[in-house]
Amino acid sequence: MKRTLLMTLAALSAVVILYGGLTLPAATTVLAITPPPTTVFGAYHIHTTRSDGSGSIDDVAKAAADAGLQFVILADHGDAARPPEAPAYRHGVLVIDGVEVSTREGHLVVLGLRDAAPYPLGGESRDVIEDAHRLGAWTIAAHPDSRKRDLRWTGRTADGIEWINADSEWRDDPKRRLMQAALHYVVRPAPAIASLFARPQSTLRRWDSWARSRPIVGLAAVDAHARIGLDEQSEPRAARTILARPSYEDMFRTVVQGVWIPDPPSGDAARDAARILHAMRTGQTYSAVTAIAAPAVLTVTRTTDVVEAAAEGAPDAVVSVWHRGRELVATAGKARASVSEPGLYRIEVRWPGQDVPWIVSAPVFVASQEESATPTEPELPPGRTILIATGASAPQWLVEHHPATTTSWRADGHHTEWLFSLAKGSAPGQYAALAHPLDPSESFDAIRFTVEADRPMRFSVQVRLPEHAGGGERWVRSVYADTTPREVLVRLVDFSPAERETSRRPVAARLQSLLFVVDAPNTPSGASGTVRLSAVSLHAPQAPAEITSGR
Repeated sequence: MKRTLLMTLAALSAVVILYGGLTLPAATTVLAITPPPTTVFGAYHIHTTRSDGSGSIDDVAKAAADAGLQFVILADHGDAARPPEAPAYRHGVLVIDGVEVSTREGHLVVLGLRDAAPYPLGGESRDVIEDAHRLGAWTIAAHPDSRKRDLRWTGRTADGIEWINADSEWRDDPKRRLMQAALHYVVRPAPAIASLFARPQSTLRRWDSWARSRPIVGLAAVDAHARIGLDEQSEPRAARTILARPSYEDMFRTVVQGVWIPDPPSGDAARDAARILHAMRTGQTYSAVTAIAAPAVLTVTRTTDVVEAAAEGAPDAVVSVWHRGRELVATAGKARASVSEPGLYRIEVRWPGQDVPWIVSAPVFVASQEESATPTEPELPPGRTILIATGASAPQWLVEHHPATTTSWRADGHHTEWLFSLAKGSAPGQYAALAHPLDPSESFDAIRFTVEADRPMRFSVQVRLPEHAGGGERWVRSVYADTTPREVLVRLVDFSPAERETSRRPVAARLQSLLFVVDAPNTPSGASGTVRLSAVSLHAPQAPAEITSGR
């Protein structure tokens, strides 16, 4: 019996080994070329033990050095309230710190922050993008077409897009395919990971669509966590690590980001990081699935109306030029195409027998005179102004707040000063609100006011239906304030539901209250401050709007 069992196990092992050998993905092709010193290679979007990765920053740098990389860009989950680590060389690898922010419409990687944000970033994607720009940073939409709904990007156009995300590619594969890749990983780690990649058609189309009127950079995200846990379908991942695989080094040998810089790295971490980030932001970069072939060297030259691209050392690879979702030309080794029409021109290099592109870049953008003009805020149509009194003549302001929060208001000349203080600790759901009742028979479509605060902050303007009309439903629009008085105009059409999905919109009458609110995610516990409001008014359409409860 024991002998029979051993023979059966041996036979099964032989079958598994034979199956693995027959289906093993091709080994990485090593090309006999040397990259120029002004092309540097690194890995973008990496998680460490600061969020849900299994390794420290030093572990990441060591793995990158072992993989032959020159830089890594970290993107731990957070709200940017933590000061970013200063650029530093570790194990000869430049470490650049970024942050992955959760918004209501998906995740945004924010790069280029020099200091901590003055308040936590979060909420609607348009607000996080606006705040990042105000802080001198830029944003990339992370895993935009993830199979996981909570990770999928549904927000506004960012400055960049992850055209491929290595951590998302496996999520649409059947279990049989994943088990096969796990078997192959033991022998050929990087090719096994890349075997789960497919051409991301929908993401490439989204990139082309975003880039019709302005340059959008495309990056390949490693999204390395170096861990397998019980929460693989969530992000961030909170469960304990079961296995630290795929390893950082194996992921770094799978996908890299090449960056063209004017001069070789100087060894000055701050200077080199600034040049790499600037080159990436301005499109002087390309992605490569190096598990297919390495090193991946792409050269691009452009004259007034022609672009030429070549895959060095790979004469059989097909180089193609794409424009607005259409392949203009595709030839072996190198390609040449006209770039006379406005829009983004994207380079793709396909390795024979591979579905996923080997190299992807978007180095040329041709601006249209009409599209490149700075957009202006559309004027409100003619209508009436409904004034809401502030200052000494404002008897109708009310306060609402969480039991752990204190708030009050006082008149100061023509201003209404609103003071708030959130309790320290973990009391959930803290908020402070300054409210003003509205005439439910009045219809309006915009709110205008002047605001200043004692520090940079973000709060929300809200409108609320009466209980009998909609159960106290609220809609919200976030706004920024600081120590400089600024006029703010918010339109009801831009408001979003505050608490639950609804088809109702606050676009007509029956609104009961106007509120100014400080709460999560932009106001942490223990925060306090003062906001000064003046010249608060409602814009009423010239003709009375139909009263529809906002349906």
